[in-house]
Amino acid sequence: MRSRLTADITVVGAGAFGSWIALLASRAGRRVTLIDQYGPANDRSSSTGESRIVRSAYGADEIYTAMAQRSLRLWKELLAEEGCGSHFRQTGVLWMADAGEPALRDAQAVFGRLGIEHEWLDANTISRRLPQFRVPDNAVVLWEPQAGVLLAERSVQTVLAAAKRNGVSYEVGKVMPPGPDGARIEWIDTADGHRFESDLFVFACGSWLPKLFPRALAHVIRPTRQELFFFDPGRDELHFKAGSLPAWIDQTNPSIPYGFPDFGDGVKLGFHHLGPDFDPDTGGRDITPAQISEAADYLAARFPAMQDGRLRSTRVCHYENTPNGDLLIDRHPEIENVWFAGGGSGHGFKHAPGIAEYLVRSIEGAGDQEPRFSLSTKQQLAPGRVL
Repeated sequence: MRSRLTADITVVGAGAFGSWIALLASRAGRRVTLIDQYGPANDRSSSTGESRIVRSAYGADEIYTAMAQRSLRLWKELLAEEGCGSHFRQTGVLWMADAGEPALRDAQAVFGRLGIEHEWLDANTISRRLPQFRVPDNAVVLWEPQAGVLLAERSVQTVLAAAKRNGVSYEVGKVMPPGPDGARIEWIDTADGHRFESDLFVFACGSWLPKLFPRALAHVIRPTRQELFFFDPGRDELHFKAGSLPAWIDQTNPSIPYGFPDFGDGVKLGFHHLGPDFDPDTGGRDITPAQISEAADYLAARFPAMQDGRLRSTRVCHYENTPNGDLLIDRHPEIENVWFAGGGSGHGFKHAPGIAEYLVRSIEGAGDQEPRFSLSTKQQLAPGRVL
């Protein structure tokens, strides 16, 4: 076994979480190594793909609303510093739900307390402003104009580039499960025969976390398969471009569809309900005609101009879910120099800078700890409750 690098902190996983952690740890003066087996925001990772919604509405959940606001500021600052400000598109985000749904009123109250710009709209107002959008008559809408969309892969690659320029050593390799149990680990090995020694290790490798730490995380992190669909907007394509159409989340539908304007690959649609269990290395990535029909039918109902929308492409991605949908940012329960950053649960990407700040502060022994991010609050599998 060849010793490769010695660092203060070694981060495993170069997605949104890991890249931000590596960057902020290096800015804090630590020598950092970052390792990923497939590359930053690769096709197998949870950080892959064209785009992610960035919004602050979380019902009454002020913790995530505040973190989303802080994270958006950090995203925008870094992208501007790197000359990539266009990787964030301020499309606004429209969250609609049935009139009796309390989460929207709760979010409105939180927005008021935190001074977040927003509007409360009804179906008639949406029809006037967005004539291409058909909203159910009994729906209400929370409009967040400062929210928008991050171009996901490009943004993660930008963070990694900034980290490397700040001295982070980036390596490609498949990290093997750490060796015999003990109070500490001194190194990790990769499948190609290299050894990485470090004082501290951060594992931010998403759906691979339970593979590396089955005893600690097999019942804490559950990867699920999620499908994405890209449709041609048809003759009225200008009404579906960013600037004409916002990103949206539709809680009037039990599958919680969410979508994006056309950034070049078509109108993007996904469903926030949890799919079946999924192995990120070997899981099948075919999509059935029934799934395509469900997506097409939804778009036709919401956008009359897309009645005959042609499917351009599909993608299978995955969530890495905790039992309650809360993030996992905590120390290993038995190995004192191992930390976890995961549990994105379908809503974590936008929070990556805030997660990195929280974890780096925790490593330094600074700042208050949030119990909801702890491993101890995630004891049994259940449907995620954080939207």
